[in-house]
Amino acid sequence: MQRRQFFIAVTLVALAALGWFGSNVLTSARVGAAAMAKVSCSCLFVENRDLRECRKDNPPGFDGVAVSVDPAKKSVTGSVLGIVHRTATYTADYGCTLEP
Repeated sequence: MQRRQFFIAVTLVALAALGWFGSNVLTSARVGAAAMAKVSCSCLFVENRDLRECRKDNPPGFDGVAVSVDPAKKSVTGSVLGIVHRTATYTADYGCTLEP
């Protein structure tokens, strides 16, 4: 019976660690997607630069964040692994702001 309790305890600890790790990864993905959306939006629509040139300015580690541009809406969406998405939209009065 002690073996079963040990197995259950180890499993619970592993699940807790996985939950904590997953939560941290998700938070980092949200921050990365938001940062890339905002910075790319400002670079494109405020500074009027090309997206390839904007991407050269990214800090290390942001290469994994995909960026898609909607010129008609003047918005940029940053996404991580196609799961986490954040969008920034340009307006003349406020520049680029993140959407909630």
